Amino acid sequence: MGQHGGFWFGTDVDILFTGWPSGHGYFHFFMALILVCILSMFAQIYAMTPMTSPKMVPKSLIQHAALHCFRTFISFLVLLCVITFNLGVLMTALVGHVAGYVALNLYIHYHYPAPVAALPPPANDEKA
Repeated sequence: MGQHGGFWFGTDVDILFTGWPSGHGYFHFFMALILVCILSMFAQIYAMTPMTSPKMVPKSLIQHAALHCFRTFISFLVLLCVITFNLGVLMTALVGHVAGYVALNLYIHYHYPAPVAALPPPANDEKA
């Protein structure tokens, strides 16, 4: 795989590991694109979930630190995929981020609907 000076499109790209999927055919390239899409979807979902402040007990602090470490790791993996400057990988990462955003918003609006304000009773203007 040669160096490219800017954005390019092709299947001869190394994503995350040297030699993969480069040189293994289209199936491995599309599997790598699916992996990038899933990683970016999880990165967006984890970026939108709130990080609550931990209680000052060791178990809670360790869980909080582990979740933060996992979120950062997923984000770095997406970053490593995108810096290949391959347009297919970049577009796949963007599609994954959009899919993660839409999926989490649909989940939130379905499971936690916004309360509906009660309408005032209609005015009774009848003169009797």
